[in-house]
Amino acid sequence: MITETEIFNLFDEYLDKPSVETKHLLHQYYLLIEEENSKYNLTGFKGKQLILNGLIESILIFNYINEHILDLKDKRLLDIGSGAGFPILPYLIYKQNFSLTIHEPMEKRVKFLTLVKDKLGLKNIEIKQIRSEDSNELEKFDFISARAVSELKNLIEISHALGKMNATFCFLKSNSYEKEIENAKKIINQLGIETKTIDLKTFFEIRNVIVYYRKTSKTPKNIPRKWSQIIKDNLKR
Repeated sequence: MITETEIFNLFDEYLDKPSVETKHLLHQYYLLIEEENSKYNLTGFKGKQLILNGLIESILIFNYINEHILDLKDKRLLDIGSGAGFPILPYLIYKQNFSLTIHEPMEKRVKFLTLVKDKLGLKNIEIKQIRSEDSNELEKFDFISARAVSELKNLIEISHALGKMNATFCFLKSNSYEKEIENAKKIINQLGIETKTIDLKTFFEIRNVIVYYRKTSKTPKNIPRKWSQIIKDNLKR
């Protein structure tokens, strides 16, 4: 396992003057992930790869979003299907200047995220065991994100109603992003969405492409559908 000194050196190398307290919190988060990974496959990352591709890359991605897409300070954020917490949770630990809600349907992941919240003493985070399409938090959030949870067209449908008018939606994709945008044309047209993309290229190993848009119209009452219907339509392709 990578040492604390090595981890702190990586934080200092890639992040903008993180405080000692922040580095300790991120290190504690790293240890909790490694411990959980010993029980089941929470994430495929471990050791130095976990620090770089998990924690540091997450912060770099959200630094870019904060500087170039939407100032996240004092905003209400929703992250869908966070799993181990990437990429939003490392950024919350790093900044702690916004409120975060996480939707995660899997019980063991909810328990892990709750453990992280309690152990690190994070105050401005709420973790819900729920699927986003079943949420009644209509028009509540300023910013909604997801990474590697589902195809773009599904993410658009299940999240649109949860964003305020003019909310920003950012979905992190990789090499298949163009195909996913093409597959999402029906829901994009139905909701009057204008997607934009930013290719962040590769920080360490993974290509990161941000597909984002702003909500400019009310969500129709028949959106979102139940997940079973969404999947049924997917199987018709």
